[in-house]
Amino acid sequence: MTPRNWIKAAAVGALGLTALPAFANDAMPLPAGASDLDKAAYDVLDKHCARCHQDGALKDGMTQPKSGFGHVLDLKRLAQDTKFVIHGKPIGSKLYDVIGEYSFPAMPDDCTDSACFPTDAEMKIVADWITELGNQAPPERTFVSLEELHKLAHDDLQQQPTNRRDRIRYLSMRSIWNNKDVSEENYEGYKNATVKLVNALSWNPTPYKFEKVDPHGVLLRVYLPEINWDADKWHLLEMQYPYAMQSDTDPYLSPLQHMSGTQVPIIRADWFASTAPVSPLYYDLLGLPDTVAGLEALLNLDINANIQNELVVRAGFQNSGVSTNNRLIERHPLQTGFFWTSYDFAGSKGRQSFFEYPLGPVEAYGPELAFNHDGGESIFTLPNGFHAYYLNTAEGARLDVGPTSIVRDDDYGDGTGEVVNGISCMSCHNKGIRLNEDKVREVAMNDFSLSPEARQTIDATFPGAEVVAEWFQKDTDQFFAALESAGIPAETTAGGLEPIRGLFVYHVDRFINFAQAANELGLTEEELRGRAGFVGVDMASLINRLQVSPIARDEWAVAYPAMLEKVTEYRPIKAEKVAAADLSYSVNKVVQGTDYAPPAAKTPPPAKTVAPATSYADAQKAPDYVPTQHSVQAQSHLTVYTDKPTYKVGEGLRVFIEPRQDCRLTLISIDDRKRSCVLYPFPGLEDIVIPGGTQYVFPPRGSLKTTEAGLETILAICNGSNAAISAERQGYDAVSCAAADHESTYKAVVNEVLALDLNDTPDKVTNAGASYKAVSDHNPNVTKAQISVVVSDY
Repeated sequence: MTPRNWIKAAAVGALGLTALPAFANDAMPLPAGASDLDKAAYDVLDKHCARCHQDGALKDGMTQPKSGFGHVLDLKRLAQDTKFVIHGKPIGSKLYDVIGEYSFPAMPDDCTDSACFPTDAEMKIVADWITELGNQAPPERTFVSLEELHKLAHDDLQQQPTNRRDRIRYLSMRSIWNNKDVSEENYEGYKNATVKLVNALSWNPTPYKFEKVDPHGVLLRVYLPEINWDADKWHLLEMQYPYAMQSDTDPYLSPLQHMSGTQVPIIRADWFASTAPVSPLYYDLLGLPDTVAGLEALLNLDINANIQNELVVRAGFQNSGVSTNNRLIERHPLQTGFFWTSYDFAGSKGRQSFFEYPLGPVEAYGPELAFNHDGGESIFTLPNGFHAYYLNTAEGARLDVGPTSIVRDDDYGDGTGEVVNGISCMSCHNKGIRLNEDKVREVAMNDFSLSPEARQTIDATFPGAEVVAEWFQKDTDQFFAALESAGIPAETTAGGLEPIRGLFVYHVDRFINFAQAANELGLTEEELRGRAGFVGVDMASLINRLQVSPIARDEWAVAYPAMLEKVTEYRPIKAEKVAAADLSYSVNKVVQGTDYAPPAAKTPPPAKTVAPATSYADAQKAPDYVPTQHSVQAQSHLTVYTDKPTYKVGEGLRVFIEPRQDCRLTLISIDDRKRSCVLYPFPGLEDIVIPGGTQYVFPPRGSLKTTEAGLETILAICNGSNAAISAERQGYDAVSCAAADHESTYKAVVNEVLALDLNDTPDKVTNAGASYKAVSDHNPNVTKAQISVVVSDY
């Protein structure tokens, strides 16, 4: 094995800090008070990454950052973005794992020459920067068990007036507090996210502040009348909550449930943030009606009358950052502050151009100069100064999700792009109203083909960019004041994102590994490991899998009640409303035949490669939105894992593939010297379709053995076309996986690419068996997953 095989390990441990002086990129300057290490890391990221991943500094021809990641030079935000950085852990932090010529995937990916990649010294700088973030962390937090959490709530509720207890509920930060990978800054951001969301769902005129039960804010007390809620409103959450429990041995939980008058007095803050801001539940929690007419009645607002009486402020533009075509926005006065609404269009010609037809809608001005819009989005102030949101068709029907061909949510690169009413709007409007410069007034006022009366109306309702900017600033200041009054700094972020979106992503996108599973079950890792031998074969297999390959959040929510029942003394309380889901084989094995098995999904979940609703009318027919479908990353319909995480040279290795939908499989082996070979399909092995919900063990016969020490990556792709598979292997030397090709003279070239020998062992039984013709090789539902294992000499 050459030294370059372990280049990253060497980079972390051996080299000194060297770098050229850093000069701040104009697109994102260095933060104030940056250290020498900050400057050195900034310089490396600016040199190698900014051209594809920094808004304002993208190379020629790029209009959007790759993969939606556009803040690589914003060191403060990057440091808190848990998707890319885990404090103190360079290996495991995506930012570090993908840089360098011998990474997979190798970044930067716009050049394959060795000179394009960071040097060993530059990689060491990034590693040191991530390590130093861990050194800045406060002392390790004390683990809080479920019983200790229940004691906190029980003791606190006992101190409250007896006539209030049945209206007090709690939001828990316990699982976040226990997570060692959550920085102190992110922990504070997640607490602020919880408070912000509570206020965004409140009709009470007084902003609600964080009421800490304990010094660290592990538990938040909510007195329901202070947010204009009652027990029925809380029950909307209870109906869907998958982590509820009861106990005969916990001395605090049953009394707590009795005093509060509910079986679910505590709900996890991260689940709350992933569920409450997602429509239709979002609408229900705020009590928003099914039509715009109903909303107008609720708010004491008359949109058409305001338009006709010229009491509106309008601006029109072609690129809003949300709408893909023309967008016209319109401000109405409201008793609580303002009501901004938009008119969005599927096209930009004819009646869909407000430059030609500036006086819509028809209901307000009549047909002569009226535009024809397709739908709209509204944002208005609640009595406490926070914002609420509404999405509708042109006819005024309420929508949960907008059509991506007309409006898109690009604030989160790993999302599906769908504008989901609630969470998408909160993220987009994290600074309040988004400023856009009006382009209509100048055009229309110089269009003398319009009648004098029409131009007078335009003059009154399109006051121009300067006036519109003043209203934007006034409304933004009002929103910031509301945040501050609730104790939330206006610039708060969580995980590098708007705080509610950050907490949403933390819950939905986070794959559950062994440590997190133990945490959420209220156990230490040692306790869960010790109990795994007494839970039956299927459950033990799933627990073992968690030590090698984590599972997606939606599958964990299904497995959680079954595992809670097996490894703890708590009993789950089944949710009344369970989302449909396709499960992987190992998860399905532990819930099949139980009350916890979910209904099967009727249609494939949305993904970036699947065409979603293309019009507001289509969107109106869409099924209820499931939070985990907000993220492409969480839509993991393919699981790949090995029987253990480390192997010795020459040791046999088995790969388990568990698709959640029918899968035509391609397996690629990639070593840390950029050599790749196709393990499957393979001559002599049947090229079958693996049915969703089954497990395929590879190889089904013969043996798969490691040939030399190093880091081995196995990439599994479902339903990929030949072009898609070739794209994955671009930049990697193609070699053979066949064991017969691994001669001693060839071994130095092949390195640790896995060797497949079909004649080495008897056939193994697999759970798959379907016709190859069942799935087209151009199936758009392409999914992929990868796993890396360490191969050692000892």
